[in-house]
Amino acid sequence: MAVNRMSRSGLFLLELIIAILFFAVTSAVCVNLFVQAHLTSAESSKLTAAAREVQSAAELVKAADGDLEKLAAQLDATASPGRLDLCFDNDWNRTDAQSAVYTVTVLCGGQCLQLPDGGEIAPEKADRADYFSAAVVAWDEKGEILQVPVEKYLG
Repeated sequence: MAVNRMSRSGLFLLELIIAILFFAVTSAVCVNLFVQAHLTSAESSKLTAAAREVQSAAELVKAADGDLEKLAAQLDATASPGRLDLCFDNDWNRTDAQSAVYTVTVLCGGQCLQLPDGGEIAPEKADRADYFSAAVVAWDEKGEILQVPVEKYLG
């Protein structure tokens, strides 16, 4: 009789270990899913903010008729020949170039931008005097986030 009672407790212990193992594996899968959802949400937020800033800059480029000096004065941005840089911190607030995490660059046609990941962006130069073409690019240290072409007939 004692042997029979011993085997029942052994079976109960085995069932308990299997149940604990099942819940441990299930919780590991759930934690993994929550981490993946958080990473996807962060990436989506970055893309949404980049799209907002790029679209805004593209509309301002069109409104300025491609005059980057005028646009630089409006946006308080760093301008160089054929290029305008807007710097943003991790929360997409405007900042200086030294603490920038994200950069939105306006490139006139014919200019070239070398990205940190080795990529290159070079919008085509318009062959007509009454036509303006550019590209507005959001990028970070990993590379390009979003690019929008800008074209306007100036005539």
